[in-house]
Amino acid sequence: MRHALGTALLLTLTLAASWAFANDEKLAAGEILVETQEVSGSDIPRMIVTGVIEASPADVWKIVSDCGNYSRTMPRIKESRMVSRDGDTVICETVVGLPFPLSDLRSTTTATHTAGPVEWRRQWTMIEGNYRFNEGYWSLKSFNGHDNRTLAVYSVYAAPEGSVPDWMRRRAQESSMPGVIEAVREAVAK
Repeated sequence: MRHALGTALLLTLTLAASWAFANDEKLAAGEILVETQEVSGSDIPRMIVTGVIEASPADVWKIVSDCGNYSRTMPRIKESRMVSRDGDTVICETVVGLPFPLSDLRSTTTATHTAGPVEWRRQWTMIEGNYRFNEGYWSLKSFNGHDNRTLAVYSVYAAPEGSVPDWMRRRAQESSMPGVIEAVREAVAK
């Protein structure tokens, strides 16, 4: 019995390591990975997108920490404004443009900023808006020890108020998520 458990554990660890290695290879080649993560007690998953950006985490941080310019750097953001900053706490307002007949999504969020040097992180929650909930984070780290390559992880758990069917919301999120990493790649290259 102990031998079988040991073998099962070894097999599990080997599979996990090979999965991580395969993902690292995909990321190193420029692929953008999108995954959903179930949230306990919710039928709405957390969306996570991961990609490598050819710049240092500090340079990428200049883009993702500047919510006042999201209308210029992030897809589908029609309006953005930094309301206030108090130390590491930043209050932002954004308007996400949606196609007709849907109404645009508005939110005011509070974010905590942690600026490196190991991890640059922006973690937000909604204060008010026309979402049922809206929270998430950006995490930026050096990719595989390369100071000029950033492993960027963008995670969002959000659902608009109203009658947007879950399948439509999920499809829109899954199809638009890679565009967030692509937009940051473009912005940091300018």
